[in-house]
Amino acid sequence: MHYHKISDKLLKEFKDLCKKEGIHYDTDEEYRRSAQNLVGLVDLLIEIDMKDRQLKNRLKDEPKGFSLEGKGRSCSLCHRSVYENDGWYDKWGFKCMNCQDAVNKKKIPGSICGDWNNEKSVTDSTLAWKGDLHVQTIRKLIRQGKLKARAIPNGPYILLRKDNPDLLNVIDKEKIKVAKKKQTTS
Repeated sequence: MHYHKISDKLLKEFKDLCKKEGIHYDTDEEYRRSAQNLVGLVDLLIEIDMKDRQLKNRLKDEPKGFSLEGKGRSCSLCHRSVYENDGWYDKWGFKCMNCQDAVNKKKIPGSICGDWNNEKSVTDSTLAWKGDLHVQTIRKLIRQGKLKARAIPNGPYILLRKDNPDLLNVIDKEKIKVAKKKQTTS
């Protein structure tokens, strides 16, 4: 990554923009540093976009996907970081080999990969975190049949929104139950 030097003219434009947006720094050095950080962010975003385009272009030659070094990338399905091993990149994005195997065996639909906003699915750990419950509590609800989940072998459970239309109600009821239990033991 290469940083561009901020000229005095661009610094003045940055200051004017900051003033217009109600942003104030005490010194010119702070303005210059902020402008440089913004330029660095844009450079990084361009670099990421270029690498992403390269991967998508490679799919033209290898439409079924290809092995890709983990290098700390996050799996688009289970969201775990992949460091030591290779992952798999295809039209659904980057996945750890564990999740790729689950997609290959049709345990999990590939279309939910990259659902970072949890609009189509949610992992048990993410649901526990967002629902302010323990993962063990979520897994208990799965065992009881109150929630329907698909297990990724050696990985998390994936709860599809279409399989759990009353997901929020189940979680809310469990939170109330847990809160009442805490009150009686206190």
